Amino acid sequence: MDTDSAPGLREWLEDHALAIIAVLAIILLLVAVWKRPALFPSAYPSPTSATPTSPTAPSPTLLPKQWTVLFGLFDGQINALRVEEAGGERVLYAGTDGGVFKSEDRGITWIPRNNGLDNRLVRALAVDPDDPKVLYAGSWNGKVHVSANGGSSWQERSTGLPASEIRALAVHTHDPRKLYAGTPAGVFTTTNAGMDWHPAGRFTGTLQCLAMEAEQPNILYVGTANHGIYKSFDGGATWTRLRTGFTNVSSLHIPPRAARTVYAISEGKLWKTENAGLVWTYADYWRDPSVARSLATNPKNPQEIYVGLEVGLHKSTDGRQTWIRSDLGLTDKDVQVVAVDPTEPTVVYACTGNQLFISGNSGRTWQQRSSIQAYAEASILALKSDPKDGQAFYASVAGGGLYRTTDSGEDWEHVGVSLPIAQITAIEVDPVITQTIYVGTREGFVFRSGTGGTTWASASRVAEAPIQSLAVDPEQRNRIYAATVGQGIYRSDNAGAQWARKGASIGDDVQGIVIDPRGPATTTYARTERGVFRSLDAGENWEPYLSGVVAFALPLKGSGRPIAIARADPSLVAGQGRSESILVPQNQIAAAVELRGMTVSPAVPGTLYVMAEGEGVFSSADSGSSWTSLGAGLQSRRLRALALSPDDPDLILVGTDRGIYRYWPTQ
Repeated sequence: MDTDSAPGLREWLEDHALAIIAVLAIILLLVAVWKRPALFPSAYPSPTSATPTSPTAPSPTLLPKQWTVLFGLFDGQINALRVEEAGGERVLYAGTDGGVFKSEDRGITWIPRNNGLDNRLVRALAVDPDDPKVLYAGSWNGKVHVSANGGSSWQERSTGLPASEIRALAVHTHDPRKLYAGTPAGVFTTTNAGMDWHPAGRFTGTLQCLAMEAEQPNILYVGTANHGIYKSFDGGATWTRLRTGFTNVSSLHIPPRAARTVYAISEGKLWKTENAGLVWTYADYWRDPSVARSLATNPKNPQEIYVGLEVGLHKSTDGRQTWIRSDLGLTDKDVQVVAVDPTEPTVVYACTGNQLFISGNSGRTWQQRSSIQAYAEASILALKSDPKDGQAFYASVAGGGLYRTTDSGEDWEHVGVSLPIAQITAIEVDPVITQTIYVGTREGFVFRSGTGGTTWASASRVAEAPIQSLAVDPEQRNRIYAATVGQGIYRSDNAGAQWARKGASIGDDVQGIVIDPRGPATTTYARTERGVFRSLDAGENWEPYLSGVVAFALPLKGSGRPIAIARADPSLVAGQGRSESILVPQNQIAAAVELRGMTVSPAVPGTLYVMAEGEGVFSSADSGSSWTSLGAGLQSRRLRALALSPDDPDLILVGTDRGIYRYWPTQ
């Protein structure tokens, strides 16, 4: 630039500075509007923001809420791992808290294999030595399932087995039709691939583990809780107690190609015999206070041993004379399962919780391979909130029994361990003493717990039909109603000890029971395939109340009129309750879809909630005149159950075919 002209330009810029700044501001504003029209919604309306309207009924208002799945019901913990070769390919099977999973890429990805597996808490796996596609899975409640196609489908084969955990399974290596099952009640055997089971000989103590000698499969060892180890030479018909010097045995292992060698874990310490159980020696000379959890040996070199600990993994290459730490790369140190590849023994697997680690160099280094996400396998059958604790809920999971949370679903505890039946279809909590819980099962039994699910009383069978729902009379809490699918409604007057059928005239399929304690007499409503029936005398007599309705709920706060959703035009609803009820047309919520679970909020008694299949959850705060969607996240799920917190209006849980979802309102 010419030096003579520079002062003039500087003076011109100083004189016009404000105008220049204004022009630049306008330019920047126009650019922002052009790039971000959403900043000015009135000027640039979004074509997708308008709520569609119906000429016949107002559509529910859509709000930006969301639902997220909760974890913890099926945590995927790996309880058993099998490494097999099928058709020249390496296949892994994992028995987990969540079912059976299969991997064909050495554990990188896992495919659930649970079709027909009615009991998903798998504790033991076994494979037919002649056909690796034939699998056996043992579950926590005494069920054994068999698959003939590598886990693609399963059939239950549990006749004769007690209702207690299957802790071990072994297939006879000379006759694969013969199996051994280890349960707390003892050993059971089958000679027809599980079609029926029979108890083997008895021994003293509670069985914790079982090992079969592969070369002589009639030789068995069992470890017990307080009576050491027993040995059988005749397939379990008779047993001899071994002198061991230790009593509480949690794990047994017989290395391949070393039939007289047996390892045992007792009180977290490793013991070994090299003469078939005559003399036992203490084997964990690594001088580490860690507790031993699991054990595996190299199938081609029985001197190579891996011991999984609570805080790592140790290895011996000389039959336990010396040990070295072998857990470099194991980010989770609690090793509960160890397995060695039978054909490529430099490949070793370690399981910690639901995580799988792999070593390709005989345990020198490890890398996390994958984690089994089993929560999506949790199909919810029933869901119930605690009437007094706003953060406590109970959930039943198909194949998994009963769970409880006390922190709004963040963590779940399996409280149905002692229940022998995994298919719980109904849950009810006493409204006053909330530690008293009732559960109904698919087989028609009702169980009662007075300890919040920790212990359970003996069951009574209500009917030979699934229990659809349970209800406690709040005025007479020993009076319980049970609705069944196929055999009508039943009542117990002594807290479930005995039951009697009531109201055969209302039909066989009763979908739900609602009890209204208000008024001079308690009113009981039953919703059936034929409509809603009402009883004023505890179910002794019933009268038709409403027909043509798909959902029914008690009166809202400040209203003496119950609310019902009419399948079609409310004018077509018949019955005495038509003039006494508030009738809402279904198409005002969601047309042509199944509605279920209409409930009055205990936290906000003037608010209604209902589930709509394929649509989600809707709420109404004006007695059903208008409805609001609680947002996206449930449209692709089958909605099974709805539970509301008694003191937090935003704490809403929905049980689906793939887990429990929690409602999170946007702030």
